[in-house]
Amino acid sequence: MKTQLSRNWWSFVINGVIALIYGILALTLPEGTLIIIARYTGIIILLTGLIFGFISYNRSKKNLPYGMMLFQTIVMAILGILILFYTQETINFFILLIGAWAILMGVVQLIVLVNVSPGFGNKNFFVINAVISLIFGLLLVIDPFNAAKTLIVLSGILALFFGFMMIWFAYNLRKLQKISPHEEL
Repeated sequence: MKTQLSRNWWSFVINGVIALIYGILALTLPEGTLIIIARYTGIIILLTGLIFGFISYNRSKKNLPYGMMLFQTIVMAILGILILFYTQETINFFILLIGAWAILMGVVQLIVLVNVSPGFGNKNFFVINAVISLIFGLLLVIDPFNAAKTLIVLSGILALFFGFMMIWFAYNLRKLQKISPHEEL
């Protein structure tokens, strides 16, 4: 295992460099990065819909059931096209959904907390979690696109950390390979 890991140290460098590039882009161009990610997602969904379309067509020629696959084809094609042509609007819509979900979860947590027995452990943790969910949801609902950009910036910070860690790990693996190139654990 040690030998295989140390021989493939370069794959960790590649992952680290990709993470660093994403992190830099996310921090310097959050709006552009967000739109690129959304459009990339739209392309993937559209291509998946096309593949499902070919599968549906082949199933119909073989007299196999294809209705559900055809339905998925239509939904994926429409969703992919909407994301590609109405990128900011679809981002806003999905962020609004996430915000509404977070608000709902915060309210549900508070309702459960009120109805739970008095002997239930430390309620403070659950109150804090519910309040954070509510605040997060409200921030997303108030300004979805800017909230999404903020999330991109946060993911960029995490990507920078991850990238540096992967490169550091690769450096240590490479050093280990030079010390004991044929040693097995």
